[in-house]
Amino acid sequence: MTAKIKLNAASGGGSVSIQAPSSSSNNRVIALPDIADGNLLTTSNSQVVHATATSQTSQASAVTSFADTGLTASITPSTTSSRILVTGYISFFATTESGQNGNMEWNFAICDGSNNILDGTTASTEGYRNNEQYSVGGKHPINFLHSPSTISAVTYKIRMNARNSNNSMTLYCQRNGSGNTISRITLMEVAG
Repeated sequence: MTAKIKLNAASGGGSVSIQAPSSSSNNRVIALPDIADGNLLTTSNSQVVHATATSQTSQASAVTSFADTGLTASITPSTTSSRILVTGYISFFATTESGQNGNMEWNFAICDGSNNILDGTTASTEGYRNNEQYSVGGKHPINFLHSPSTISAVTYKIRMNARNSNNSMTLYCQRNGSGNTISRITLMEVAG
C-alpha cells in the first residue's frame, strides 16, 4: 500500500501530492527550516550561456575611448526579477615601443549592447598601471551581478581602454602567438 498526502488548491485549482517511498524499508525525512512565512525557492528560470573569444583585438594609446575586445554573450532572462551573474576572464597583453619609458595604463569595463558601462571604470587613470616595464600580460577576472529588469535579450561585452596617451603603448586581447590567446565569459541567470 502506498501512502500519499494530497493538498488541493483552496480555489479549486490543481493539487500537490507528497508520496512515501515505494519500499517500506526506506524512511525519508524532509525538514522545513524554522523561518518566517514565505515561498519555496524554485530554479525553473535558471540558465547558463558561455562564450569564448580567440581573435586578436588591439587598441593603441587613447585618452577616454573604449574599444571592443571581441568577448561578448547574450542571454534572455525568464523574469524581470532575475539577476545575471557575469563571470570569466579576458586575456590581455600590454606593450610599449622600445625607447619609451615603460609607463602604461589601461582599463577594462563590462558594458551592455549599447556600450554603456555597467561595471568597471569610466577611463580614469590607474585602472591597471605598470611603470618601467615594456610589456606585461595576464588574465583580467570578470565577476559582476546585474539586475537588468527585463525579459528581452541582454548583451554583455568586455571593452578595453589603452588609457595612457603619453607613450606609444598597445593593448592586445587574445594576442596571437602568445599564451594569452583565449578569453571566456559565462552568463548565469539567478532567480530574483
